[in-house]
Amino acid sequence: MSIRYDGYFGFDILCNDIASIDDDIELVAVLNHKGRVIETKAREEGIDKSLTLQKREMFFMQCVLQTSMNRDHDDEFGKVKSSILERERFTTLSFEFSNYVILVVSRPSLDLIQLKNNILEKINSVRKVELAQ
Repeated sequence: MSIRYDGYFGFDILCNDIASIDDDIELVAVLNHKGRVIETKAREEGIDKSLTLQKREMFFMQCVLQTSMNRDHDDEFGKVKSSILERERFTTLSFEFSNYVILVVSRPSLDLIQLKNNILEKINSVRKVELAQ
């Protein structure tokens, strides 16, 4: 069952749309302000399967905490549109959506900026629907 965003949009649809952008995307998760999963889409045998439940929860909480800490400098630098963290085996991209964090975990990509822009395009299309309501 998917949580409905403002009664009209399913996060499951957004997760599926983002996951379909690129075969290198391993995991898409919508997290609440406490790092709890609202919706997730993961590839079989991907990164999600290799993390224990405890490590997965801590990973999600860390991502939400980092997003929250980034807000501390919004007055000086403006709001964060996205964040990219590159590791040896995976890249994480995070985006704020209303009171949620959309987290995308991908295998290393040749063009991270294009991937980020494609994800933002999906998120912004949802925001346009939100504004039209």
